[in-house]
Amino acid sequence: MNHLHHHNHHSSNASGKKLFWTILFNVLITIAEFVGGLISGYLALIADAVHNLSDVAALILAWFGIKGSQLPATKRSTFGFKRIEVMTALISATALVVIAVFILIEAYKRFIDPQPIKAPYIFMTVAAIGLLGNVVSIWLLHSEKKSSLNMKTAFLHMLYDALSSFVVLIGGIIIILTGWYIIDVVLTIAIALMIFWSSYLVIKEAVWILLEAVPADIDFDKVHKAIRNISRVNGGHDLHIWSLSSKDIALSCHVTIDQKDLLTGEVIIADINNMLAEQFGIGHGTIQLEAGECDRNDILCQPNDNDRE
Repeated sequence: MNHLHHHNHHSSNASGKKLFWTILFNVLITIAEFVGGLISGYLALIADAVHNLSDVAALILAWFGIKGSQLPATKRSTFGFKRIEVMTALISATALVVIAVFILIEAYKRFIDPQPIKAPYIFMTVAAIGLLGNVVSIWLLHSEKKSSLNMKTAFLHMLYDALSSFVVLIGGIIIILTGWYIIDVVLTIAIALMIFWSSYLVIKEAVWILLEAVPADIDFDKVHKAIRNISRVNGGHDLHIWSLSSKDIALSCHVTIDQKDLLTGEVIIADINNMLAEQFGIGHGTIQLEAGECDRNDILCQPNDNDRE
């Protein structure tokens, strides 16, 4: 467990460093796009700068989330502060929804009142720099996107910001060459809809974690059956499975055994916890042993030989 904790801490430090450099890149991109947008008069570039500024705020939230999840447990917060990661991811994903709404509003404004572009070379240069910075940010965060819900959200922010920058660049080229303003509007709406979908997935996962629901990749019945298949286990009840964070899963269960097996209870508990870690990735198991039959009537209390393999 200590090795696992050390690995997780090292992984979090790596994520934190990459997030720091990503924040720095995006602050520079935001400043460049604001200046370029004001000089060229291209509303799309200013809108992308606002979008990028929102992403900087989301990345800072993600950084605080990572640092918060590394804080040790206390007598008040006995599991530590792992949920900070989930809460910041929820706020960040919600910010993505707000950004998508803003993008749709800007698309509508551009449809109603198309804006001419001045100083196209300045605009194209700044837009290209913005896109390059977004690509570098994606490259920095790509390897960390599966390490936590927070990093997944940060990666999504950068991915859609890169798409937004790409659309601004391509849309600008098409408008300069043809004057077809509608192309920019159509591509912008498409990106906004993609942002809505990805935000929904992250928000759903974060909400389920905060509601302490069984993780989506865990089959409740399979866990119950696997516990009952442990040698000398007669049954189990009061089984609860929930997420402490996007990576840490906890479980508590009352397990019934014969009276004579109570002396070797520690071995049975170790067998159950080892099985939970190996088969289901559950690292926080709390097992309470009981002798005799359960006096409850719920389905998890009824002995059923069909459950055994």
